[in-house]
Amino acid sequence: MMNFSLNGTWTLRFVNPKDGKLCEIPAQVPGNVYGDLNRCGMMPDPYFGTNSDLYREFEFNDWEYVTSFDAPVRKEGERVELLFEGVDTVFECFVNGRKAGEGRNMFIDHRFDITDLLEEKNELSVRIKSTINYARQFKVPAMITALPYNYEGLFIRRAMHTYAWDIAPRLVGAGLWRGVSLNVLPSTRWVEHYLFVQSVDRKKADLCLHWEFCTERINLNGFSAEISMKCGDSAYCHKFTPRFITGKTDFQIAAPKLWWPLGSGEQNLYDVTLTLFHNGEKVAEDTFKTGVRHVRLERTETNFDGNGKFCFWVNNKKLFINGSNWVPANALHGECRDRIAKNLELFKDLNCNMIRCWGGSVYEDHEFFDICDREGFLVWQDFMIACENPPQSEWFKEELRNEAAAVIRKLRQHPSLAIWSGDNECDESYFYGLPKRWKPSMNSISRQVFPYAVFENDPARDYLPSSPYLCDEIKEKNCRYASPEQHLWGPRDNWKNPFYLHNTAIFASEIGYHGMSSVESVKKFIPADSLNARSASDPNWLNHAAQAFTDFNGPYSYRIGLMNDQVKNTWGFMPETLEEYAIASQSVQAEAMKFFIEDFRRKKWQKTGLIWWNVIDCWPQFSDAVVDYYYDKKLAYYYIKNAQKPVMLMFDEPHSWNIRLHGVNDLAHPVEVSYKVTDFITGEVLMQDKVTIAADSAMEIEEMKVCQGEQRIFCIDFSYGNCTEKNHYLMASAPISWELYSKFLKVSNGYK
Repeated sequence: MMNFSLNGTWTLRFVNPKDGKLCEIPAQVPGNVYGDLNRCGMMPDPYFGTNSDLYREFEFNDWEYVTSFDAPVRKEGERVELLFEGVDTVFECFVNGRKAGEGRNMFIDHRFDITDLLEEKNELSVRIKSTINYARQFKVPAMITALPYNYEGLFIRRAMHTYAWDIAPRLVGAGLWRGVSLNVLPSTRWVEHYLFVQSVDRKKADLCLHWEFCTERINLNGFSAEISMKCGDSAYCHKFTPRFITGKTDFQIAAPKLWWPLGSGEQNLYDVTLTLFHNGEKVAEDTFKTGVRHVRLERTETNFDGNGKFCFWVNNKKLFINGSNWVPANALHGECRDRIAKNLELFKDLNCNMIRCWGGSVYEDHEFFDICDREGFLVWQDFMIACENPPQSEWFKEELRNEAAAVIRKLRQHPSLAIWSGDNECDESYFYGLPKRWKPSMNSISRQVFPYAVFENDPARDYLPSSPYLCDEIKEKNCRYASPEQHLWGPRDNWKNPFYLHNTAIFASEIGYHGMSSVESVKKFIPADSLNARSASDPNWLNHAAQAFTDFNGPYSYRIGLMNDQVKNTWGFMPETLEEYAIASQSVQAEAMKFFIEDFRRKKWQKTGLIWWNVIDCWPQFSDAVVDYYYDKKLAYYYIKNAQKPVMLMFDEPHSWNIRLHGVNDLAHPVEVSYKVTDFITGEVLMQDKVTIAADSAMEIEEMKVCQGEQRIFCIDFSYGNCTEKNHYLMASAPISWELYSKFLKVSNGYK
């Protein structure tokens, strides 16, 4: 198959809503119309001040992308396919004025056979409708719920965050947001393949290949095939005879080179070649990379008795998860695609072994998963449904069934892909409002459509109905936190609030805390006269909360006030300068995130993992991210990087006049650790000894007497092998002495 890219500069046509005149401007493909409007000077930067509000008038626009191309040279029997890897969202396409196809799903590829429409010179037109206007035709049933600004998106398959979210602005644009190309298709070719591991150990791996090819040959006799796999000195070739255009074949590899998550072993990737022969002549070939590994999720539906389970096993070894959530790399999809690779570098630096792709965004492309394959990030993949009670009509379920099948088939070959999850927080909707009267199992999308799509197209992977998954029994007993996997969004008044300190989660897939961006970054998106406002009454700060339409009574308008309250509640005062305010806010976030991670790690195997929220913003804002949009790292980034090192010593909370030192070891071998604990103010040595921490375990080391009425910082220095590490523990009740903590920051430099 030959591929010809149509990416580059196109022409964008639209009616200017300001004067009703037809406009033509250059358009970037892949890209977003709002990016094009900004680049040509028609509209200001949507990320500065309240400029995102100005784009509201373009939500009702239709758009037309136009380009030209020469017909590709093709052999007899070959067909030409027009491939759109991503169109946002409702569109029709025309080749030389004749309709080639249509679509209404942002998340999936769209392929159209245009062979019979081609001339020597060709014009391609893509007409994209306003999704806001398109959504007006749908009747929303009374039972259906969504976040306040997302009702127009309920029946439209586009990223929900684009309508407004607490982490993203409202920018309802359009675009050819992924690549456009022509594929010349041979008459005989592989249509799809699915290679998966059925069982594995270090001596052997049992694999199965599901395959399908197409051919114009009437007689199917004479076909033969082989699959060859090579990784370093490990090579294997399996020959089989296709009796039909589709089928399965089983085979076994001896002493396979296994793929492991980051920190657990090598990320071995096999080069795979799948070849089809006819009467001994090669007629089709496909190549790809994959890893030999087996991933399963051991879980129970409830945790009423404290014996619930939620644990990932990789290659028959249980894995403690240190992870974070993935949000859009950019609020405007199609713009700044280089951010994807750059953002993933942050996950590696933080020693994350899992990334959860959150359900309010998009399904990432092969570029994302290829990096995850190479670096060893397991991927928890939500289907794109979030914080809603979705429509249950038959036609909409069919839309989602087709979407799920397309996405699963596209991504299932990646070894990094660990699990499919039905949605983000939709089960929780049954604890509020009108849905409170009903059971989560009545959501046929997460209970029927998606699991059957996984069963049919990726039966080797596990499926979780929702995150968090709240079964009917939990709902009937009104025990929202009886699920083994939870999202821990508590009051955020104090990171040691009983909600966090005594949480019942075995596994948490969301938890976070606010942290102010650096002053240098804030100056890039807040006008000078509003820099020190620090209030939701200022439209610029409110807009970057992120509150759509600068709505002073909107659902996200609380976020600036929350950040202020966290600073004042923790330190007992509100800093006068923006510079001091920023570091005070970042210190609150850093201590909170450090505490959450250490709390889960020191309870290793009682708890099995934490996927915190989140690494980096998709636009400039005030948020829970630990890196801002401009890649300026907050203090929490460095605290988390330190807390997620494979061997770490930490304290738990004081009780009965004592405090206990704990050690955790994520390595596959035991380590002998030499440690010393000193008082930051006096320099007094409080503990000093050696201890051996068993492989892949956590343990209590020793305890010492303390008085909780004192405010102290304990400095932990320890070494093992050739590694020298440090940590600290802040023992203090709010309000905490800012003078004491500021001195510590100057000495420790925040682990930078």
